[in-house]
Amino acid sequence: MTHESIRDLLEAYARSRDPQYFAADATLEQVPLGRVLRGRAAIGAMFRTFYLETFADPVERILSVAVDDARGLGVVESVFRGRHLHEALGVAITGSQVEIPMVGVYELENGLIGCGRLYFDVASLLGELRRNAHSSPDRADGRGGPSTR
Repeated sequence: MTHESIRDLLEAYARSRDPQYFAADATLEQVPLGRVLRGRAAIGAMFRTFYLETFADPVERILSVAVDDARGLGVVESVFRGRHLHEALGVAITGSQVEIPMVGVYELENGLIGCGRLYFDVASLLGELRRNAHSSPDRADGRGGPSTR
C-alpha cells in the first residue's frame, strides 16, 4: 500500500469506526484493559457498544495520522467525546460529557487493518466518570446527582 492509500484508509476508518475496514480475521487489542477482540464481528460489536450505547452523541476528533508505508503501519491520535449513558468499567450512568484521548496503532494487510492496538488512559477516564457520578447536573434521567439505577 502507498503512503496515501494507508492514510486514506485510516482516516476513513477513524471517522466512521466501520468494522469493514478490518480483515475478517483481524485482532483489536484494547491495551489498557488487557482485552483482545478477534474477528470483524467482535470488533464491530465493541464499536456498537462503545459508540452507540455506552456514550451518546459521540464525536471523535482526529488530531494526527502518521504512516510508515514501508512497514504497513499507521498511527491515529484522537480525542473521543461523548455523554455517558450506560454502565462502563463498573461505573453507573452519569449522563455527563467525557473526553478520552486515544492513540491507535494499526498494521495493514491486503488493503485492510489486520491488527490494531488502542491506547487510552483508563485511570483518567475512571476518575472523570466517578467524579461526574457525584456532581453531574445533567445525569441521564435529568435529576442531577448520582444515579440510583
